[in-house]
Amino acid sequence: MWRFSCNVLALAIGLALMFGAAILVQRAAPPTPFALLFTMPDGTPCSRPCLFGARVGEMSYQEALALLDQHPLTRDLVRRRRVSTAAMLYEGLELIVEVQADAWDNLVQISLHIEPTYTQRLRLQGEPLEALPHALLRSGTMGETVAAIGVPDYVRLDGGRELRLYYQFDGLTFYFARRNERLNPTDTLTSIYMYAVPFPESSSLLRWSGFTSSERYYSRLASRSR
Repeated sequence: MWRFSCNVLALAIGLALMFGAAILVQRAAPPTPFALLFTMPDGTPCSRPCLFGARVGEMSYQEALALLDQHPLTRDLVRRRRVSTAAMLYEGLELIVEVQADAWDNLVQISLHIEPTYTQRLRLQGEPLEALPHALLRSGTMGETVAAIGVPDYVRLDGGRELRLYYQFDGLTFYFARRNERLNPTDTLTSIYMYAVPFPESSSLLRWSGFTSSERYYSRLASRSR
C-alpha cells in the first residue's frame, strides 16, 4: 500500500511537471507571422489596431517607413518607390505592402496584398520575381483576423467569391476569398487596407452576425427594412 501511494504521488508530480512545462512552452511560443501584423517592430502589441506598428492619420509618411524598415515582416523585403504616386512598395514573392503619402507627407494609406491577382497589378512589367525574397507572412484567414482584432462592425458580401470585413473606427478593411455561401473562419485573406478617415455607413454594409450563411445576413437585412 505504501509503495502504491508513492507511485501515485510520483505520477501526480510527474504529470504536474509535464503540464506545467507544456504551459510554459505555450506561453513562450513566438507569435505567428499573422499576429505580428498588429505589433510594433519589437513585438509589443499596439495599443490600438495597427499595421506593422503604424497608424494612418496619426504619424507622418516617413515615420511609417521607419517602422516598416525595422518590422520583422517587412524589413527583408525589396523596397521600390512608385514614380506615379507618393508611395513605397515592400515586395516579396508572396506579398506586397504599399505605403502612401499625401502632398504634405502625411501617411494616408497602408495596404497589404497576398492574393496573386492583386500583387500582379502592382508589380513592374517584366520584373524578375526570382530576385525577390520569400515573405515571412504568406497567408491569413478570417478566423485569425477576428481572433486578433475582434468582431468587425460590418460585413460586405459582394457578388462572386469575395467578402469584406470593416472595422469602422479603426479604419481597417479586410478582403477575403470565399469558398462557399457561408462566412468561414478558414476563408483566406487577400488584402488589408488601413485609411485615416472612418468610412461612412451604407446600405451595402451588414452588421456582423458571426460565421454563418449569407442567407442569414440577408434575412436580417430584410427584417430590418420591413
